[in-house]
Amino acid sequence: MVNLVSGTQTSTLDLKMRDTDMQGKLVFIVGGSAGLGLEIGKVLVRQGASITIFARDAQKLADAKKEIQGARVGEDQGVEVVVGDMSCADTVHTLLSAQPTLPDTLYCVAGGASTELGFIVDLDPEAFERSMRKNYYSSLWPARWVLKEWVEDDKRKREMGMGMWKDGMEEEGGKGKEGKERKIVLVNSTASLVPAPGYGSYTASKLAQRGLAETLRLECTRYTTPLSTYTTQCIFAHNFISPTFLHEQTLKPALTKRLEGSTASTLNQLEKQFPYAAQIAPELVKAVARGDFAVVDGRFESQLCLAVGRGASPMRGWGVWDSALEMLGWLVWPWVRWAWRRECEGDAWRVGEDGKGK
Repeated sequence: MVNLVSGTQTSTLDLKMRDTDMQGKLVFIVGGSAGLGLEIGKVLVRQGASITIFARDAQKLADAKKEIQGARVGEDQGVEVVVGDMSCADTVHTLLSAQPTLPDTLYCVAGGASTELGFIVDLDPEAFERSMRKNYYSSLWPARWVLKEWVEDDKRKREMGMGMWKDGMEEEGGKGKEGKERKIVLVNSTASLVPAPGYGSYTASKLAQRGLAETLRLECTRYTTPLSTYTTQCIFAHNFISPTFLHEQTLKPALTKRLEGSTASTLNQLEKQFPYAAQIAPELVKAVARGDFAVVDGRFESQLCLAVGRGASPMRGWGVWDSALEMLGWLVWPWVRWAWRRECEGDAWRVGEDGKGK
């Protein structure tokens, strides 16, 4: 697209970047040295954010830093890299405690199945343990540390201005509308929505991560005040081309490839079927900005996986009773979901007549 005023070309990507303003925000990205994490980092710096990425490979981090710096829109934007294994609780505590500033947003992107693909009976026990470390603990420990520090930060501010904080809680009903936005984004997979043979180790760990995201979605609302709004979101990423994906293609069972439609044997053929990480990162970041808990890209397959993944298990018997219950759930559960959220909002700050938490 050509800008008629300046005569310069404006890419569709640049236009998408303007839809969201991250000016002055600090984002931590766990697993931001390659693939989708790297591309998300580049998208966010184009929106004005400063970035700190955490990963295990020092050389990949150095290369990623150069790429992300090249995407900045201002020299005042910081791009920092930290080497470490973020699946280890002690390492996470040490590395994050050393950071001079708390983030506004945490993206947990680390994970994959580079050495854990195969049928369950064919995998070594260590494969399942690796999957949990790579795909679950690498999200759990950073998310837990950051959430805890955010809450402590708000507590300190609350103690410094208790009267104003109390008035705000009464006026806003416990919802922080003018304060900081604190956001945790866990990058999951459509494999946790529609499990397939050959992904057993990976899917189980991603289901654990999905459960973490669902739980944090509600627990975060406990801490929302006029000082801060806490949210958790979950990206269900569908197949996309990256170095990890191409490596996984060499390890996937033939059955798995047939089921997911990735039987193509050349990169050129795969490119006709699947987008690159750089192509889906902008729309995922844009969707995160819209605020929905569940985030997918615009592909029909991704949308369909989300639609059926809310309950992909087979029905019992002929399915008549389960179908009736599904209809009932469709009518009732939105109210239950609202009631649960309402009950959780501000819970951490409520006090009883005895001055203690309810």
